[in-house]
Amino acid sequence: MKIAYYSSNRTVFPPPANIVAANADVMANIVRGMIGKGHDITVYASKGSSMPGAKIIDLNLVPHELDYAYQREEWVKDLHIGYRLTYISQMIADSANYDLIHLHVGRAIFGEPFIRFSQCPIVFTLHESLVSHLAPIMGEFKDANLISISYAQRQAIPNLNYIANIYHGIDVGNFQFGPTGSDNYVFMSRVSPEKGVEDAIAACLKAGVKLLIFGPGDKEYLEKNVLPKTGEGIQYKGMVEYRSSGWVKAYAQSKAFILPIQWEEPFGLVFVEAMAFGTPVIAYARGSVPEIIKDGKTGFVVNYSENDKRGNWVVKKTGVQGLIEAIGLLEQMPEKEYQSMRRACREHVEKNFTVEKMVDGYEKVYENLYRNIINNHKYRK
Repeated sequence: MKIAYYSSNRTVFPPPANIVAANADVMANIVRGMIGKGHDITVYASKGSSMPGAKIIDLNLVPHELDYAYQREEWVKDLHIGYRLTYISQMIADSANYDLIHLHVGRAIFGEPFIRFSQCPIVFTLHESLVSHLAPIMGEFKDANLISISYAQRQAIPNLNYIANIYHGIDVGNFQFGPTGSDNYVFMSRVSPEKGVEDAIAACLKAGVKLLIFGPGDKEYLEKNVLPKTGEGIQYKGMVEYRSSGWVKAYAQSKAFILPIQWEEPFGLVFVEAMAFGTPVIAYARGSVPEIIKDGKTGFVVNYSENDKRGNWVVKKTGVQGLIEAIGLLEQMPEKEYQSMRRACREHVEKNFTVEKMVDGYEKVYENLYRNIINNHKYRK
């Protein structure tokens, strides 16, 4: 099949290791997989991008390198939208050249209006959390082919055309499994309120365990809410380059990965990365967490509050007290049982969250759409 892809213009494609760009990283794994399966791949991406085996169309536009997560000016948000619309409109103009277009632009609403003009089907992977406020506009495009990345992601707007649910996958071969060499706990993510860094700090302080915090963050937020709480027990290490030795050590040599998210995270690739190293996960039962973590087997799921209980988990307390209880369970766990949990983490990823499983899922979606096109005589060229 001839397939065209697009994600973002914030970086070149694939993104460099020192930049967090999860959507594009996931798309890069899918693209590599489809090239390996013999498909004819074109990627629309910033000037300077390179993917062996794929054609790059860059429109002579360089990366804008601005991340709205940290630079909240409206013009930065508008720039993101402008780049996306420019590239998607060109893909639509070229759509007769393809059997399928696959967009990884976060919000599907950036591309859904174009399905009315495309000469081939468009597939959207939903990387962002859906909110009910989007229902009216997304409801206007009932034929849009949507792929969720967790079943929890669908809950805000359940009555859309979800053609598949495909979990993100990682190249497990890049994650060396082994026993932990440290009693440290680790937080690895954007250092921001929605990621729950303050709850992680509070829980580790009260439990008397060491927490290492890795990730980029807004300078004002760090200086006000994080750095004053650091010391011997709580250490902020800043950004660590993806797949670097420091990144591997932070994950693999920690007692557990703790990320008490405060929002409805649609997937959370960091949970899978931690478990691939054999590191158990402690997280609130928000968004996709109950789908990714096997409670009591690969870590502990904790209810967010007494008013927000989403399951009868091993940990019975809620909020920060629940995080403390989870830490206590790990600290008191016999070594043999703890090592068994680490092996269960690795096996869980190998079974459910590999690149191969993800790519196979997408190829099946592509083939089903293409078969329907042939049978229904759509998109005649």
